[in-house]
Amino acid sequence: FAPELWSVLDDWTLHGSPGTWARRTAELAEKWGADVVVAERNFGGDMVRAIMRQVRPDVPFDDVRASRGKSIRAEPVSTMYEQHRVHHIGPADRFAELEEEMTTWTDDVKWSPNRMDALVWALTELAESGEPKLWFV
Repeated sequence: FAPELWSVLDDWTLHGSPGTWARRTAELAEKWGADVVVAERNFGGDMVRAIMRQVRPDVPFDDVRASRGKSIRAEPVSTMYEQHRVHHIGPADRFAELEEEMTTWTDDVKWSPNRMDALVWALTELAESGEPKLWFV
């Protein structure tokens, strides 16, 4: 991967118990050789860190704090897509729900774009780190 191009390889959004998603996150971090797992601290960051340490203390973890709204956070990532610097790699159905959120969510709707928000955090972390890495959403 070139540092200026980003490939989204998967969307593993799942609804489950904290132990379930922590185990799945650890499995995926190992599968893709992730350097770090990032979680939003505002809504459960302390709990996420505690569960991850219980399940897999060896998985590097970092938390981020949302200081701006989702649409503001998404603007730089949206620009990356407009510049064709981000590509979804794999069968179209793998990203159907993520892409649905990306193309239908607006600030005035009542539902939260969880998949899209995770993608924004992942791509922001990658872009700010300046290092090519593998990430999953």
